Amino acid sequence: MKKVNLSIKLKNRLNELDKIRAAVSKMSATTACTQRSSKEINLILEEIFTNVVNYGFDDDKEHEIDMSLSCDDCTLLIRIEDDGKPFDFTATATPDTKCPIEERFIGGLGIHFIKHFMDDCKYYRKNGKNVIIIKKRMTHSE
Repeated sequence: MKKVNLSIKLKNRLNELDKIRAAVSKMSATTACTQRSSKEINLILEEIFTNVVNYGFDDDKEHEIDMSLSCDDCTLLIRIEDDGKPFDFTATATPDTKCPIEERFIGGLGIHFIKHFMDDCKYYRKNGKNVIIIKKRMTHSE
């Protein structure tokens, strides 16, 4: 059983998304991650990171966002930490995806994706930082 641990230090700039994609690609290539799981993980991390960058800070200063991925053949554990405004996405209602699109509220689909594609999601605030921990059971078939 191969275990992979990756840590990434990101700035609160959208051009850092390439670092996330590279880390997921590296993790996927060295574990039993399926192509489907890899796409889901990329989507989730891009959603979280984009929301932190776009809505998490009230200033134009540079902030650091720490992301770590730990994966073995059974479980992927992702931890994301930032010093942005408190936001507990786990307490946010999942949007009604069954109602017509013109009747839906704007936003919330990223949270829906996280809750749908991941097996466990936790949020807490510690030392003035948001901490998100998400887990995904790894499957061996597409």
